[in-house]
Amino acid sequence: MFEVIICTVSSGRVQRKAFTNWDAARAYADRWSEKGRAYRVTLERIAQPMPLRVLRPGRSMGM
Repeated sequence: MFEVIICTVSSGRVQRKAFTNWDAARAYADRWSEKGRAYRVTLERIAQPMPLRVLRPGRSMGM
């Protein structure tokens, strides 16, 4: 996965948007970069989060 991080220079506001492929993330980052010096744009590769396991009560859980 890829994440585009956009920082508004004047206010310090940070926006993040995740994409599943590089081309979509690059296109989105390029559109923000064209807006000028008002924004700082970064594109990063992020590791996919581990799926959450559902804990179910059973014999091993003390009650």
